[in-house]
Amino acid sequence: MLSGHAETLLSFLAMRAGSGACEKCAAAHLGVDRYDALKVIRELVLAGRILCASAICSICTERRLVARVHREQPFGSRRPRN
Repeated sequence: MLSGHAETLLSFLAMRAGSGACEKCAAAHLGVDRYDALKVIRELVLAGRILCASAICSICTERRLVARVHREQPFGSRRPRN
């Protein structure tokens, strides 16, 4: 079960389909400090709900680690094996 902040951030990122937010912008949205935003992002990554990658934040336009919603795989599709 996800925390309240995690649910809030997940819905915020889901509304921004195809783009994401860095930890500073996530913290501003949640009304928490950067450290607490990183804890929420880590919670969502460990739950398999979001991914983080180096990219340009769609909100502040800085190159940072950006959190994005993990795309759901269509039913019956297979992930490529390495």
